[in-house]
Parts: sequence; C-alpha cells; structure tokens
Amino acid sequence: MLESKLNNILDLADENESKIEYLDFFPKTFQADNDKFDEFETFMQEEYYDEYSKKMAWIILGLVSYYQSEIYLEDVDYEDSTLNNLRHKNLLDYLEYSEISKIIRRFCQNEETGLKIALIAENNLALVLYEGGMRLSFYDLTDDQKEVASNLVISQGFYFKEAK
Repeated sequence: MLESKLNNILDLADENESKIEYLDFFPKTFQADNDKFDEFETFMQEEYYDEYSKKMAWIILGLVSYYQSEIYLEDVDYEDSTLNNLRHKNLLDYLEYSEISKIIRRFCQNEETGLKIALIAENNLALVLYEGGMRLSFYDLTDDQKEVASNLVISQGFYFKEAK
C-alpha cells in the first residue's frame, strides 16, 4: 500500500537516509530558543496565516497537478467525522481541489497536523509532508521534482532550503 511506503520514507529520514528540503518563511533560519522568534512566530500566526494558507494550498495543489500523486491525511483523530472517514483514502479520488484547498487552509490556520503527499515518478517515490501551519517538507525528490517544488515555493514568496 502506498500510504505505508510513505511512512517508510519518514522512518528512513529519522535514520538520516533521505534527502530532505523544506519551506521556510524567513531567509535565514532562526536559532532554537530565540525569544524574538517566538514572538515573531505568534505575530505571523495571528496576522498572516489566513493569507499563507492560500499560498500553501497553491503550492501543494500545484505539485499534485504536475505529477502523478496521491494525498493522505495523517492518521489522527480530527474531531471531524468527514475527515476521519477519509483517513487511509487517497483524497484525490474523493475530493475536488476546492475541498482539498479548504482542508489545507484549515490545517495552516489552526496548526493542525496534516497531509502525506506521494509524488510518483518512474523509479522514485517522493514524499511531501504537510504538518500544518507553515511546516512543509520534501523527502527524496527527483531533480525534476526538486526544481518544480522550489519554483512553486519561491513563486509564493517563501524560501526552499535543504536540511542539513
């Protein structure tokens, strides 16, 4: 099952065996335990997440439009029967883009855990992990997928960075 293969990619990432890139909303990554960053992040959540949620949906839906893809919800209780009933199902088989966009926007604005997106290439399975808020990570992208993902992220005013 494809969803379990996506979980395997995450397991390999935990063992530092995956190539990982991520979206950042600031040009230079803040250091941990930075009180100013915490204050700034709270400000961003309150003032900009509605606008950013539309950009996140644009990036994710752009990627799944460009590549053969599947989208799965994280396996958590969403306290929403519609979402709970969609767990372990490819959202692209059940929902229109407008409905998926609403889910992405909800996850961004409410900092809810989100989506596992499979980008399927001939000899490669890549994972795009959307963890809600502004947390969007890319695992094992091909060079072509990396170029497209980078361009989509940058076109929306964000930064595309490699994890070290």
